[in-house]
Amino acid sequence: MPLLSSAIELTIIGMVVVFFSLIALMYVIHLLNRIFSETRAEEASSAQPAPVGGGGELPLVLAAAAGYFLETEGAEVFIPEVRRSAASGWARGARAGKAFSRSRS
Repeated sequence: MPLLSSAIELTIIGMVVVFFSLIALMYVIHLLNRIFSETRAEEASSAQPAPVGGGGELPLVLAAAAGYFLETEGAEVFIPEVRRSAASGWARGARAGKAFSRSRS
């Protein structure tokens, strides 16, 4: 009986240690996320805004090229030929199993 009580005590201590370790890891990740998200927010606010209506013909040419490529290029699929042999071990086993199977009523 003392062995069982020490085993249960060790199990509970291990679960508490793991639980508190996970909570500490959660707070560390939250802290790191808060630290690095502030610097990225400052970098994003200082960045140049993108032009709204500009761009010229380049986006149109790229979109046309991508559309042409997607329409003309088909996916090449390799399908190997499958030959079934009546003399294979699997086929013999299936036939033998069918011949010697008993019907259960």
